[in-house]
Formats: sequence, C-alpha cells, structure tokens
Amino acid sequence: MRDLDAINPALLRPSKCASFSAGTLLTLAVISAPLACGAAPKIPLTENPIVLFTGLILAISVTFAIISAIFQWGWKAKYYGVSSLGVAGISFLAVVPVLVLVLYSRAPYWVRGIIFLIYGVSHLFWCRKFVVLYGSVFANKTLRAVVYEEEADAVYYMRRGDDYLLDKYCKFSQTPRDLYFALFILIALLMIPIMRPVCEFIGLPFVHIFLLVAMLPVSWMSIGLAVRAYLIFYLYPARIRKATGKEVYVDLVSKHRSLGRPSNKVAA
Repeated sequence: MRDLDAINPALLRPSKCASFSAGTLLTLAVISAPLACGAAPKIPLTENPIVLFTGLILAISVTFAIISAIFQWGWKAKYYGVSSLGVAGISFLAVVPVLVLVLYSRAPYWVRGIIFLIYGVSHLFWCRKFVVLYGSVFANKTLRAVVYEEEADAVYYMRRGDDYLLDKYCKFSQTPRDLYFALFILIALLMIPIMRPVCEFIGLPFVHIFLLVAMLPVSWMSIGLAVRAYLIFYLYPARIRKATGKEVYVDLVSKHRSLGRPSNKVAA
C-alpha cells in the first residue's frame, strides 16, 4: 500500500474536504432561503418544499462531515466523493429561482414548462459530455490505466493522470466556455430596462429573474463537476472493486503512467 498520508496534502484529506463542503452548503443554503421564501411569503419556512429540499442536502452534508471527522476518513475514493455535494450546491443560485418560478410564479404554465425544459435539457446535454468521455476512457484499457493504476493490493485513482487526459489528451473543458458566462450575464443585464413588465408577467422579484438567466452556466458547471465526481469516485471504482476485489484509493500527487503523444482519439 502507498503511504497516502505522506503523499497527499493533509488539507485535502477527505474529512477536511467534507467539512469544507458542509460549510459551503451552509452558506449557499442561507443565501438561497430568502430566494425560496421571498416569492411565497405566506408559506411557513418549515412548509416550503424548496427550503426543505436545500435543507435536506445541507443536513446530509453536515452529517457526512461529522462522521468523517469522528472516524477520520482516509483516502478511499468513496469518502473523497462526498465533497461533491458542496460543488453541486453552487447550482442553488440558479436551481432555486427556477423552482420558485415553477411553483410560485404567475407565469402561464406553458412559460414555466418551456423554462424548466430549457434548464433540464441543457443540464442533461452538459452532463452527458462527462458520461461519454469517462465511458470512453474506462472502456480503453490503456487510458483507464492512466486514471486508475492497479497494484498488487489496491487500485489508485490518479488525479494527475485524470487531469492529463482531460487537459492534454482529450482537450476537454470541465467548465463552459467563458463566452457562455459572459453571454448569459449580458442577457440578464440587457433585460434590466424591461424588467418591470417582465416581473409583472412572471410574478417574481427582479433578483429571481436575473439569477435565473445569469447563473445558468454556473449551474451547468457545478452539476457537471458533481456528475464527474460521481463517475470517478463511485461508479467506476464500484466496477473496479467488482472486477478485481480491490479497494480504490485517491492519489492526488504521484505521477501517472506515460501515455505517449496527445491525440484526439477520445472525444465527448
């Protein structure tokens, strides 16, 4: 077994990442609560389904953080993936406004349906890129060995190997292009002069509509990274354990196996 406590940075130990994730989710839940309640002030906080939804995710993250601190989780992949909840929580800035729109706005149902469909389809399209990419990598023994390095007693997820495949070999961007962030913020800003009639038609405050538009690429990014974490820390490690009987651990620092010249063989 590799001495991962000596190899990996102590600050990135799963127990510490879980605590940071819980803190991030707490901040996002506090920010999101007024968004969820502001559009439906007559509904008690404890009966608001959006508040309950964000609160449930926060409670799960806090529970994992406490358990990880008590048991001092090591470097197993299944422990490391818990922190992805905090990454996914960034999407609250967009998902909460769209849920408020669907549940509490005065917009016609067809308008709600179109906006919800745009959100759903665009997220599925973005996340599918990760699924296709890692499916191709895992199906190729040579590429898989760069990300998951098997030794006599264990298998190691190689972060540097993963980064190499994404950045150099596949030329794959984990986040939307800067153009998308700028474009959606620009669209939201251009709506400001007509925001009053838009707010009256939709039946929501200005901040909800602004975030609904401006934060869509941010939501793609956070949900996409959470899907990636699920794939590399849960789905494929589970398949590896089933095939080899070996546990999968996370190596953040060691150099990956050499692959040769970059190519475009794998594409999302």
